[in-house]
Amino acid sequence: GMGGIGKTALAQSIYGDEKVKEHFELTMWVCISEEFDVKVIVEKIIESLTKMRPEPNLQLNTLQSMLREKIDGKKHLLVLDDVW
Repeated sequence: GMGGIGKTALAQSIYGDEKVKEHFELTMWVCISEEFDVKVIVEKIIESLTKMRPEPNLQLNTLQSMLREKIDGKKHLLVLDDVW
């Protein structure tokens, strides 16, 4: 939808709701830039999950394995914000 109509504000309200937090074991919020880069997105998801930035020299498949290990079998909510 058009910018400025409140999509992010609505998503933030839902994301921060206690019932939502109780429903999901893991919640992640990631802002996506206009330049789409899968490796950067996976790094941001891991950072949102662990509160630590992964080492920059890791390959995409290693990052994907790390992410899979963290979320496997857990109910999770991933919000991708600013997707164009």
